Amino acid sequence: MSALNLIQQYSSDSDEDDQKCNEGKDLRTNMKNNKVLKLPLPESIISWKGVVHNEEVIDDPSKHEGRIRSFKHERGNWATLVYIDYMPNEDLIHWLENVILQTIGKGNFFEELHVSLTRTLILKYHWIDSFVEAVKNVATTHQSFIMELSDIKVYCNEDKSRTFMGVTVDSANNSLKVLSQILDKQLIAYRLPTFYEDASHHLSFCWFLGNQIETLETFLPIIKKSFYEFLINCPEQRFSHISKVNCKIGNKLYSWNLK
Repeated sequence: MSALNLIQQYSSDSDEDDQKCNEGKDLRTNMKNNKVLKLPLPESIISWKGVVHNEEVIDDPSKHEGRIRSFKHERGNWATLVYIDYMPNEDLIHWLENVILQTIGKGNFFEELHVSLTRTLILKYHWIDSFVEAVKNVATTHQSFIMELSDIKVYCNEDKSRTFMGVTVDSANNSLKVLSQILDKQLIAYRLPTFYEDASHHLSFCWFLGNQIETLETFLPIIKKSFYEFLINCPEQRFSHISKVNCKIGNKLYSWNLK
């Protein structure tokens, strides 16, 4: 390489070094003056579309017949219930609907009937696996039993937002009470509320908004009389064999056969 070329290359390198040096001085000067140089965002990032994270769920009673959630919906909380399914035949369904419409004139009927063994619980996500295993152990070690329809009673939920008409049930060897008590021991381990102290196991078949206990109890004598007559005319409806326990957690359903 000729001496002239070496001089030109040196001159070019020196100019680049001077430019970088000047840029560094400008950056330090701006930083001293509390001026932060902002680099433009790449177009690929500007075009990104964000998604709502942990969106709050607002309860709208108008979307579910005026009902109000008993607890706030929160991410990580799962509504949980342990219960026994009850499948009424057409004769009982017909009586349940007609006796309400003929006496009270209106009512909201449940499509599915069940007997609760726990309250509606709020379960944390990381508890689910161990909780399901605990309930499974309770169910699979308990004997199947006979359940009997016994009476009609009016109930109201804890926040007085809904009132229910229900059929009370009894069980051989007090199995319903025993199951709830065993499940209570599991709930205590999770610091969850146990079943009601004066628990009355029942099948809620109809509900009304608000606290309607006083009003509905005025109809009880007529409804009870009709109920007793129904059991006399359809004695096969009085008893049913209970062989399964269910647990619903969010939209997941678990079911186990009793021993």
